[in-house]
Amino acid sequence: MSVVALNAPTRWRVLLIVVGVLLYACLLQGVRPLYSPDEGRYTDVALQMLDSGDWLHPMLHHKVAHWSKPPLTYWSIAASFAMFGRHEFAARLPGALAFGCTILLVLRLGRRFVPVQPWLPALVYASFVFPSLASNLVTTDTPLALWETLQVVAFVELWWATTPSAARRARWLLGVAAGLAFMTKGPPGLLALAACLVFAAWSEGWHGLRRAFGWQVLLAFLVVGLSWYAVVSLQDPHVLRYFLVEEVVNRVASGKMHRNPKWYGAFKVYGPTLLLGTLPWLPVLGRAAWRHRRDAFAHVRTNADARLLACWFLLPLLVFALSRSRLPLYVIPLFVPLALLAARQLVPWAAAPRWRLVLIGVWCLVLVIARAVPAWLDIAADDSRLANDMRAQLASAPDEIAFVGAAPRFGLRFYLGSQIERLSLPGDPATPQTQDLASELQEREGCRLLVARDVRLDDLEGALAAHGVAYQRLHDVRGYSLLALFSSDCAWRADSLGSGQQP
Repeated sequence: MSVVALNAPTRWRVLLIVVGVLLYACLLQGVRPLYSPDEGRYTDVALQMLDSGDWLHPMLHHKVAHWSKPPLTYWSIAASFAMFGRHEFAARLPGALAFGCTILLVLRLGRRFVPVQPWLPALVYASFVFPSLASNLVTTDTPLALWETLQVVAFVELWWATTPSAARRARWLLGVAAGLAFMTKGPPGLLALAACLVFAAWSEGWHGLRRAFGWQVLLAFLVVGLSWYAVVSLQDPHVLRYFLVEEVVNRVASGKMHRNPKWYGAFKVYGPTLLLGTLPWLPVLGRAAWRHRRDAFAHVRTNADARLLACWFLLPLLVFALSRSRLPLYVIPLFVPLALLAARQLVPWAAAPRWRLVLIGVWCLVLVIARAVPAWLDIAADDSRLANDMRAQLASAPDEIAFVGAAPRFGLRFYLGSQIERLSLPGDPATPQTQDLASELQEREGCRLLVARDVRLDDLEGALAAHGVAYQRLHDVRGYSLLALFSSDCAWRADSLGSGQQP
């Protein structure tokens, strides 16, 4: 896999492949609105960075820090907004580009694992249903798949390097890729590296580990992956404890996150995801598993390529299964080794009937169109519809929208430009990233709209009356009650709130 000079026709062919793949990854990415909770939250933090100029501290609100993820995904979204404008396509562009670049890296890996037809694994991965549809979500998992795949690309270049200089370059790339993965999602980003090290130890013992992990890897990882953690932890030592306790220990060893923590959670979440997500190639993988049911371990033990793919797939899957926080998106990086395994079973494909390629092309077109279909569906999580319903009753967008006793819809920041906050009522248990109503009412933050579910409306109106706060109740929208507050720093007038109702 050494770098070679390309002649002009080859350069044009490579350029066409790159452009075609990126177009496939980016088409129709901006048609669907943003959905809560994840897409709204990621875009809200990115907009906070862009508007405040503080790219170091992820914030949900100018008073509420958000440390659950490192900042690389937020940075990429904020940069996309700055370059292309504040619209849905810009919000999804980083994930779309990550999906496209992953396809290109799989094409690179195909030269090692499927040398007869190196393009075949990329075709398989591009047409897998789950990674393709997941690229239409604003999330950390699709970018993470890119950086984990880059780790394996670097390791392959290192392990099979033909010169010492090529090995050194590969070690630097491996460290940078691991650092970028760590800056995307923390410790889970190192699972691909861990799988490579297990492969190295399995293959050559201690000598293999020394060959795979040099000082260049460590130095590049420390600079790229840990610099931001070091800075924010020095500024606030509690942040380091949060990372270690909440984002590592509690996610792995407790059910605190309420993400399928039961013993059967792994089967419930990852089984259907890995099976249905590999369509239309599931029959290929199924036949291969059946054909090699007796000699699979012997093949892995004697074949280095199969051994690396097995480590890459099985080690992260074991970690995800043992962890008590389980969501389908966690396993997106595992579809890369699955694509390589499927392609190895398809070779040779040169004699395949033309109609098969046509069907794959039609299937990929369907996956692209599927990105846009939800735009015509009325989905409860759609933040744009909620924003439009609110805007119809307001003379102007509120400075702040506060959700009282209800999960906030952070995507409203994207559509209305309002700050989004979560408030608790008197007597409610304390929850993270939540301010109590009494202290909120003492602040001067412009025009505020309180949003509550009907089950909490009486409690909210009673609390407002107890504090002597004037308000106007508007028409309910999409299951929410809306209360516009009047204050000395708000320009709203009682007769300027659209079709709102007097209480």
